[in-house]
Amino acid sequence: VIHDDQGRILLLKRSASLDPSRSTVGMWSNPGGEVDFGETVEQAAVREAHEELGIEIALERAIGHSDQILPQSGLHWHLVAFLARIDRGEPRICEPDKFDDLRWFPIDRLPENCGYHHVVVPLQQLGWIPEAEALRRAGQARES
Repeated sequence: VIHDDQGRILLLKRSASLDPSRSTVGMWSNPGGEVDFGETVEQAAVREAHEELGIEIALERAIGHSDQILPQSGLHWHLVAFLARIDRGEPRICEPDKFDDLRWFPIDRLPENCGYHHVVVPLQQLGWIPEAEALRRAGQARES
């Protein structure tokens, strides 16, 4: 969760051309990805922000973790979320094959089509989204 001093978070919109069995196609999400062999989750978070957004981030703290299970594709993702700020650079889409858009959103005006496990759960773990709002979004989530 990359945030700024204006109470906003930075989200990427996943491309509609991605494999729907592996991704939250067309949904807004935090930057992130898989951990490479020999890498810590912290190193992976920093690397993914650089690969996807062309920025260097400073991790402030771990937020929490959750599991996303996709029965239709047989995938089980274990997501680890961090709170971070931009340390250097201006965010831009560096992987246009994976992302269609990039925007800062105020916490109280998140898009309806944001990933539940990728966005809503970490924000609830931070206490930035009320439980009732998280439950409402869970009921309409397209993800498992």
